[in-house]
Amino acid sequence: MAVLAAVGAAAGLRWLAPAPRPGASPAPPGSAPSAPPAAVVPPLALPAHPRVVVFAPHPDDETVGLGGLLVRLARAHVPLRVVFVTNGDFDVERPTDADYVALGELRQREALAALGHLGVARRDVRFLGFPDGGLAELWRAHWLRTHPYTSPYTKESSPPDAEGVGYDGQDLTSVVSGILRDFGPTLVVMPHPYDTHLDHAHASYFVTEALSELEASGVLAPVPTVLTYLVHYPRWPALRGPGFDRELPLAELPDTRWSESELAPAELAAKRAALEEYRSQLGVMNGFLHHFLCRNELFATVDPRVLVRIAAVH
Repeated sequence: MAVLAAVGAAAGLRWLAPAPRPGASPAPPGSAPSAPPAAVVPPLALPAHPRVVVFAPHPDDETVGLGGLLVRLARAHVPLRVVFVTNGDFDVERPTDADYVALGELRQREALAALGHLGVARRDVRFLGFPDGGLAELWRAHWLRTHPYTSPYTKESSPPDAEGVGYDGQDLTSVVSGILRDFGPTLVVMPHPYDTHLDHAHASYFVTEALSELEASGVLAPVPTVLTYLVHYPRWPALRGPGFDRELPLAELPDTRWSESELAPAELAAKRAALEEYRSQLGVMNGFLHHFLCRNELFATVDPRVLVRIAAVH
């Protein structure tokens, strides 16, 4: 999924629109052209005996993107890991380094409370602590361990409590690879590489890079299925009246095949309760986040050629 930054020009892939500035109002959902009404979106099919790893760029993305599916997996006792790549510690209102750090700690607590509603145990959650708003820099300009990135917000150049790990692309790839290698998933769920938020897109690049390295070394056999979810894209989520309670696939999102998970009422209720735990984000993006409380969730399978080109960057 590394198609955006470095690959865009080199591989001839389309360039993404700039990510929204943190704190900016997202584009209103609902007005984007959806797939033709006659097009039937196939139901989501999971591998037999699934083992699932979910990657979320920030706390709350796991809930808005796939909270209902997480409830279903947890209640079925599916082996599961939820991995937060950053702590979400960027906020335009935070005036000092300590305030940014405190925000990241608050968002961790919110994430654990939200996941409690979804049935995910604390032992199945990992916070990697890489820089919020900085994943594109790790991919583009701070790949090498000898050239770490320093967050302009927290002023840190390494994750908290991760000895020997710095804010660089090689270390983030290594950490993600270790999680995948140790857990051995049959299904990996990550952001869509065409998500217009750069943290989301580049989180998918790092997961793709790690999967490619592990596949090449024969560590992951069989190779896991990869699903993606979309959070930030113009006029997404696309909804249709009169209830505006169903996500509709975007016809204009390229290189994408959609599948759909229908949520039971109890799954939607748990997703709603989980989202309410993110008070720090509801104060900023309340309307936008609540648009994801639909009776279904959409997932995307990305053209494998896109993933191959992402993995070829580094």
